[in-house]
Amino acid sequence: MEQWEGKASAKLPTTKADEAWSLLSSFCSLHLWLPGLVETCRKIAGAEGQPGCVRYCASPPGDDGKPVIWAYEELLAFDPARRCFEYEVADNNIGLKRYVATFKVLLPPSNGEGGCQLEWSFHCDPVSGWTEDSLAAFLQTGIDAMAKKVEEAPKVPLYMI
Repeated sequence: MEQWEGKASAKLPTTKADEAWSLLSSFCSLHLWLPGLVETCRKIAGAEGQPGCVRYCASPPGDDGKPVIWAYEELLAFDPARRCFEYEVADNNIGLKRYVATFKVLLPPSNGEGGCQLEWSFHCDPVSGWTEDSLAAFLQTGIDAMAKKVEEAPKVPLYMI
């Protein structure tokens, strides 16, 4: 069976990896970092930051008053030491059957650059009405918006993180 894989990434030139992780590691706060794309993100089951935590995410409503896109997503793994988590979409209205994603906050390359990099990768079954490239482009749009929002966030001294 065909399998799709893709990755989106964004550099944050002024935000350190630990700063970005402190902002983005809450599994149920996606709405804070993707305003306009995700209006609602709330915990449905389990404990925040623990495998088995389930969140409900929804876009702003369409003309009918219902979210255009919604999904229930389950946290599969959470690793604060490596600044990453993995989740799968359990139910949704956009045709994702089996979709697993990994979100990471990466250190910059060791060439003296500052900041950090966000990476959002996925593997899934093909999705009706989408292409592998359009799904990756959708994630790229999201991670670009997230990176901009994080770069604009007030910086907390690292000793407080």
